[in-house]
Amino acid sequence: MRLIGLLGGTSWPSTIEYYRILNEMVQQRLGGFHSANILLRSIDYHDIKSRYHTGWDEIPVLLEGAIEDLGSRDVDCILICNNTLHKAYDLVVSHLNIHVPVIHIVDAVGRAASQKAFKRLLLLATKFTMEDGFYAERLKRFGCDVVIPSANEREQIQEIQSHLATGKTDERFRDFFRNLLAHYTEVDAVILGCTELPLTIGRAEATQPLLNPIELQCAEALEFALESNST
Repeated sequence: MRLIGLLGGTSWPSTIEYYRILNEMVQQRLGGFHSANILLRSIDYHDIKSRYHTGWDEIPVLLEGAIEDLGSRDVDCILICNNTLHKAYDLVVSHLNIHVPVIHIVDAVGRAASQKAFKRLLLLATKFTMEDGFYAERLKRFGCDVVIPSANEREQIQEIQSHLATGKTDERFRDFFRNLLAHYTEVDAVILGCTELPLTIGRAEATQPLLNPIELQCAEALEFALESNST
């Protein structure tokens, strides 16, 4: 099995999800006592997170250094365990000094949506990701149109995300999303476009199909990792 590199800590509660999901997928595929072949590079997220609103121009450089450090450690592919940071990744990908593929989280969502013929997608994410447009623009390549919640809903989602990112959960978060999603019945599917949101949104909260970028990213990484087993 090839070695999957995780660039995590962004935030730590959702990084745990990557470890859990990859290992559950390996167990389902291989059984026995198999577990995922993973190398985790967990960064100090403060240096990046504190620059989201003032200092964004510095983030791509910080991310570039972290990706290149992970790429130098003999991994066979890389997952960036964060949705928003793929905006920064897109800005540095052309000159990254790495020789392994990075499985792009938005492309994984786009491929899944295309396979299921989902065209109209509700994007739930950080306020930055919902409003910036980088996610929506990239999904146009897959024939998808993105809907975002209202301004007030975006503020409430951001507040909830901030709590989840520090490991805090509350049943009221589930109630909020259950009520919110009841108003978006015209969409084909819902993107959980922030890695913390799957911690509080599941099948009980949504009648629409859910696209969980973590699961889609991990599934593609595992297919890549297991290719060497079948050749």
